[in-house]
Amino acid sequence: MKCVRLLGYALPAAAVLLSACASLCSTPVAPASSNALIAVSGSTVMTRADHRRSWMSPGAKHGNLLYVSDAGTFDVRVYRYPSLAPAGTLTGFDRPEGLCSDGRGNVWVTNTLSYDILEFAHGGTSPVATLVDPVGYPAGCAVDSSSGNLAVTNLYDFSGTGSVIVYHNAGGTPTPYANSAFYEYYFDGYDGKGNLYVDGRTISGAYVIAVLARGSSSLSLVSVTGGTIYFPGTVATHGSTLVLGDQQCKNSATSCLYATSVSGKTARITATIPLATACDVAQAWVGPSAVAGGDYEYCGSGKSGVDIWRYPAGGKPVASKSGLQMPVGATLSR
Repeated sequence: MKCVRLLGYALPAAAVLLSACASLCSTPVAPASSNALIAVSGSTVMTRADHRRSWMSPGAKHGNLLYVSDAGTFDVRVYRYPSLAPAGTLTGFDRPEGLCSDGRGNVWVTNTLSYDILEFAHGGTSPVATLVDPVGYPAGCAVDSSSGNLAVTNLYDFSGTGSVIVYHNAGGTPTPYANSAFYEYYFDGYDGKGNLYVDGRTISGAYVIAVLARGSSSLSLVSVTGGTIYFPGTVATHGSTLVLGDQQCKNSATSCLYATSVSGKTARITATIPLATACDVAQAWVGPSAVAGGDYEYCGSGKSGVDIWRYPAGGKPVASKSGLQMPVGATLSR
């Protein structure tokens, strides 16, 4: 069967009418295949839910926990941090991808193919809240520490081009925001001032990033200087530094992070943080002295898993744990 490439995946041509329409039609439509709805750059693998029951180890609620979504098994794995000792598994999702946490330690999971976002208490095994995504396929998420707002990226909307939607105080009916330069929306992150940064791709596949300034009603494009980002990844902040991830660092099958200095609508790359040995890190958690994220090993002979790197040095992981199939998002719950 003839295959075509979409979002880095080889898919049966009959299943991805979007690939032809994206280049020939004036109005893009949402992809026909669910394999296109994964926010990783690497080649896909066959995936299915494992139907196990959620569990959490005794005492897990009393320590820091690293959550990592696995779009391959439809689970969210939970590890003690920083030891990476297994602490639990949350199940019952329909392709979980982006993860984010709030100041209480509650964790939000974007449940892409069910069009909703689930909230879990720190160390809990059942959702404490569910938000319906009324416009599309949720991929990434971020919580504003000052307002409590929850911002969710839609890789695609049901009608085609994606968007970012913001739930005021993490509830109610969300407000959508979009910029005409975007076609796909991947990940997002708030800075300490309540400004929301969102990355994605244009219809031609070029990297693009925008900011929803606090109090603004529109997404404004941000120029990246000092280097080239090839595929959207992590969006995080550390102090005044905006950290941007590239799932195809230097246009190759490896991942890295870039530290940038933002001035107005320009983000200037000031340093590269190599995530050595990693094929594809989609959405990492960035802390004061460490970076943690899932490593989807589609490009080599290694096994997919979760790694911890030093920040801002990067380099080889200081801790690793294998056993994942297609990790996407990561967040730390304190």
